[in-house]
Amino acid sequence: MGVNGIYGLSGSGLDVESLVKVGMMSKQSEYDKLYQKTVKQQWTKEALADIYSDLTTFKYTTLSGFKSQSKLNAMAATTTDSTAVTATANGAAIAMNHKVEVTGLSSNAYWMSDGNHITRAADQVAKEQAQAAGDPDWESATSSSIKLADNLFREIHINTGSNPETYTYTTNEKDAEGHYKMYTVKGDDIAISFTVADSNVALTEDEKKKQTITYTFRDLANGKTYNDIAADVNAMGTNVKASYDSVTDSFTFYNSISGSDSGINLTLAAADEGTGEEAKHNGGTFAAKLLNNFNLKQSVLDDKGSPTLKPLPGDEKNPFVAGEGVETYGTEGSVKIDGKEYKNVKDNRITVSGVTYNLLNAEKDKVTTISVSQDTSAIIDTVKSFVEEYNKVLDKLQEKYSTKTWSTDDLDNDYEPLTKTQQAGMTSDQIESWNEKAKSGLLYHNSMIRDLINDMRDAISTRVDSVNSEYNSASAIGITSSNNKGHLTLDEDKLKKALAADPDCVYQIFANDQDSYTDTVAEKQQAAKGTNQTVNPNNYNYLKTGDYNARGIVNRLYYNAVTDGMDTLAKYSGTSADVNDETTLGKAIVSLQSRLDTLKTRLSDYQTMLFKKYDAMERAIANQNALFGAIFGGNS
Repeated sequence: MGVNGIYGLSGSGLDVESLVKVGMMSKQSEYDKLYQKTVKQQWTKEALADIYSDLTTFKYTTLSGFKSQSKLNAMAATTTDSTAVTATANGAAIAMNHKVEVTGLSSNAYWMSDGNHITRAADQVAKEQAQAAGDPDWESATSSSIKLADNLFREIHINTGSNPETYTYTTNEKDAEGHYKMYTVKGDDIAISFTVADSNVALTEDEKKKQTITYTFRDLANGKTYNDIAADVNAMGTNVKASYDSVTDSFTFYNSISGSDSGINLTLAAADEGTGEEAKHNGGTFAAKLLNNFNLKQSVLDDKGSPTLKPLPGDEKNPFVAGEGVETYGTEGSVKIDGKEYKNVKDNRITVSGVTYNLLNAEKDKVTTISVSQDTSAIIDTVKSFVEEYNKVLDKLQEKYSTKTWSTDDLDNDYEPLTKTQQAGMTSDQIESWNEKAKSGLLYHNSMIRDLINDMRDAISTRVDSVNSEYNSASAIGITSSNNKGHLTLDEDKLKKALAADPDCVYQIFANDQDSYTDTVAEKQQAAKGTNQTVNPNNYNYLKTGDYNARGIVNRLYYNAVTDGMDTLAKYSGTSADVNDETTLGKAIVSLQSRLDTLKTRLSDYQTMLFKKYDAMERAIANQNALFGAIFGGNS
């Protein structure tokens, strides 16, 4: 029979399939063991990559924040008059009182509608309708429409029949016969066009294109509104913002940045030339009419610092003219702090010596006291947060390091990775449960994890020699280990006592010497002379000097313990589960995979050989049976 044929028909009684399986057992066992070893190595790489990810987050997100002076030496500021000036203080501020006199407030360029409502062409229509209805107050009737077309025209509609794609609008002007004037325009003709800028700096052509609002007569007929103008202005990306308030029926333009170089600058397109379909519609004529109908005035500060409205530059009633621009700008504020005068204050905010002052009200000769003191509660919260974040990382490392391989009856290796044959006979839940046990103990007593744990614990427990105070260690301010695995606890009362005695102690213990890593390469090379250190000019985190004991605990973690641990992991197992990363473990897994491929080929060849062997045996038995029948068959 052929290798893939049917066996056992010769009458030999041989179970060939079973014989082949038995013959393959030792070879299959060899393959399965190698497969399980490969899977374990892959799992180990994944586990180490997970730790590398945790360390990356801990270093660049958590530890970076705990080196900040604003956190470790938090200061608070209080004011004697919160209506005049308030303040906040950062870690660089000095605990003392400051005398502040606000002599002037900065202002923003700000335009808003003045009067009861926006003027509309549709107001005339409302009056006529109220009069026709017999309303005695018809003269005060107004329209509440927010459509731009109703602001400019009595009515606009699309034409049909012989003159499609044109529109006819009606104005409040009358001809000699007393009829309201009507004009026909093309739908694509420009009805409104103006450019918005937030300074007096000339715009590039691209900026001008982006910052120009252009609406056609078709746009107006299709219902463009005041809200569309506001949305288009706000989408330009400038500091000028716009809004429409339907409750007060008012429109506003506002520059979000104060100061004399920040303003509102509207430049209108040229005036329309002619009327009707043959006219050249540039968009400036109706842009001027619309903006003038908004009844805009500028909000400015009077001598007492109170806002008041005054006309925009130009004609008081109609400041907007086609082809021209209207612009106004904000102003700078001024303040005296501890006798020194500061001018050109923008946004009514100024920072001096770590204190940020928010100017609220200007009043001559009125002095406000700002008191800066240490924010003990904020510092304690920061230390508590550090302890919690440190414990999360260390506890996970300790768990990985101390977890043994899952076993039953004290027999190790009861749970090996499942082979594909074993998985075929199990449910997904069974496979998941099995793998969870099989993955246990992958990092048990791993030397890299052990060294990382020891380095992290050493960074905390070692005294900071550069601190000239009795509060020169983590334990001195209440941070101690609660067990032999390095889990930290915080004695808040002890920390409060330390801060009361030495307000700078937390910052010194945590972040001392942090600037040593920002020196120039030349300075580092000079510092390394006479030592066994080598300097790589492309690596600013290279230096491992004898000053470790002088470095603060967060810097030890950041530059030494965690960085060293990450470097070791990166070289051995890489930064991800990818096996093709040329790391020590990655190469080992690739080698195992190659051996598996080779062994799989050998298994297939060996199985083929067994089938051929038993095929030959079948043939031999068949021949013997035939010969036996020929010899003895005639005597039966």
